[in-house]
Amino acid sequence: MNFSSSVKNFLYEYFWLPVADPTVYYNPYNTVIYALLFGLAAIYLGYPLLKKLGLNLDKKFFIGIGPYVFLGGFARSLRDIQVVDTILLETPFIYIIMFLFTVTMLLTSLKIQELKEVSYHKPFSAAGVLAIALTLPFYSIENFSILIGFVVVSLSWIALGILILRQLKPELLNYTFTVPIAAHFFDATSTYVGITLAGAEEKHVLADSVMQLVGPSGIFLVKAGIIIPVVWIIYNDFEGEKRNYYMFLIAMLGFAITTRNMLSIL
Repeated sequence: MNFSSSVKNFLYEYFWLPVADPTVYYNPYNTVIYALLFGLAAIYLGYPLLKKLGLNLDKKFFIGIGPYVFLGGFARSLRDIQVVDTILLETPFIYIIMFLFTVTMLLTSLKIQELKEVSYHKPFSAAGVLAIALTLPFYSIENFSILIGFVVVSLSWIALGILILRQLKPELLNYTFTVPIAAHFFDATSTYVGITLAGAEEKHVLADSVMQLVGPSGIFLVKAGIIIPVVWIIYNDFEGEKRNYYMFLIAMLGFAITTRNMLSIL
């Protein structure tokens, strides 16, 4: 086998096959590449675009973009529940589609603000809510025990987290620090109840490896070991809008994946 064939086989096995075949899970190669691409896009595309558009990461911005955080989960889970069957809803294509749709709605809303003197966040948010509403007829709650389990487990770690922070670092009990971490613990909770109550399987390499050793609760160890240090570093090393931007991206990933997981298993 020549070099060209080896490269093609590698790309097919580790990058294309996990996209084309839902039964093939993530692997270390595509996981690292996707993470790097997301990071580069966040640094060199997302933040510069916001600055070029003259947008501040204030209350209006977060109200406007909030629905799009959850819309990604609603759209992605449409393939999980077999409403549609297209690779465009798989990673990495879903991220590209969501980015383009969000930017299009943002630019349109800014144009409306310019012409109608209506704050851009209102039409921006409304468009996102409408998009979510269009997906709602495809969803239903068929297993309330999963929802109850999600709530109970979430309340448990929320109470524990507040107790720990109050005792050790009460100054960290603020939205900037806690929301990104909570978003990923919600993700961990959805994974935990999905595996224990719905027979779901973990697709990510590291999380699956840890859970093979310690059980489904290992997902919380993975999140704690990765997300808390990352949030801590950003919280202490950045300030102002850059800190808010990176915290938002972390929270966005957590909430989007949580939404996708819960919609797929309920």
